[in-house]
Amino acid sequence: RRPGGGGGGGGGGGGVRGSRAQTALAYQFERCFGQETTQEELFEGCGVKDMLDHVLEGYSATVFAYGPTGSGKTFSVTGKPDSIVKNGSGDGSDGVVIRSAEALFDKIRAKATDGVQFKVRASCVEIYNESIVDLVKSSRTARGVAQLPVKFDPSKGAFFVQDLSYCKCPSEVDLLRLYMKVLRNRSVAAHELNRDSSRSHALFTVYVDSMVKGADGHIRTRHGKMTFVDLAGSERLKDTRSEGQTLRETGSINKSLFTLGKVISSLCDRRSTKAPYRDSKLTQLLMDSIGGTSLTMMLACISPSSGHIAESMRTLDYAIRAKSVQNKPVVLLDPQQTMLEELRKEIDVLRAENRALKEALQTSNPDLYASLDLTPRSLLRGSG
Repeated sequence: RRPGGGGGGGGGGGGVRGSRAQTALAYQFERCFGQETTQEELFEGCGVKDMLDHVLEGYSATVFAYGPTGSGKTFSVTGKPDSIVKNGSGDGSDGVVIRSAEALFDKIRAKATDGVQFKVRASCVEIYNESIVDLVKSSRTARGVAQLPVKFDPSKGAFFVQDLSYCKCPSEVDLLRLYMKVLRNRSVAAHELNRDSSRSHALFTVYVDSMVKGADGHIRTRHGKMTFVDLAGSERLKDTRSEGQTLRETGSINKSLFTLGKVISSLCDRRSTKAPYRDSKLTQLLMDSIGGTSLTMMLACISPSSGHIAESMRTLDYAIRAKSVQNKPVVLLDPQQTMLEELRKEIDVLRAENRALKEALQTSNPDLYASLDLTPRSLLRGSG
């Protein structure tokens, strides 16, 4: 998909045909969108709305676009940033992120009538030459000053960016203003394939905390999140005709994408015992999304040009492997509340056992039962 694809054609079927060395190949995907597909048709047909419903229930979800430069990754995810007006609304070119922000808050307003409270925050990191930059705080003029470390949290079994900033977003206008800010701070550079090419990977994450009061009066908090990943273009160095710094950037991009491919291949191989997540910053931060507990959707973007057939075939092969990865989505609950829930259940079990023992003793030996001061009343009442 490329910017400028106009009105018709939805995303029917899921078949894609290609050829390699005079051999016809067929690929099968959930949906296939042509270059004439509108942004609205893509958003309505790719399943992101359903993923947002799961995010509000406490699940993690990820949408990432993969493909060579100029195939429509950034257009599909973002749209045309210059078309977004200052009040946070845009036009028909709005991509998945902008439409998701509006749909998310529509869903939040609908659910708020059920007594559910929501808090929304967002963050954005850029992976530039294997360095992590906080795009909420950093600007292009300050690039390279604040590079954040990636740490591993054994308790969660996941990597995280240390000292990352989070911005509260009480409305879609606040969320979209933040998104426009991080877009301005992202690295772009012209090369032979694209005059305004993204030279970095960007991960924009929206965190949704939902607070629900149960029948017992206790508040239960669930932590959902939606991550939008716009990967830098995957292409051969000679095709970009890059030099100097841009050449080094392209090499770093290709290395991280190669590592992502290794992780996906490893997860698809039953003989493999460990995926190489630690080999790049990108795969560290996508550990939950690829083979973890997230609901994940991949947008594989290819060009209709016969001159890019090799890159298109590589992208399709990549997508077929990714399709085979099995994630195990789980609801993310507040760990302290989870512990309290377990303690309350344990107290309920102990109370039931205590009552059963008292009743058995009272039945078998009433005189002994009457003479005993079994347990202090404060312990019988418990603390919950």
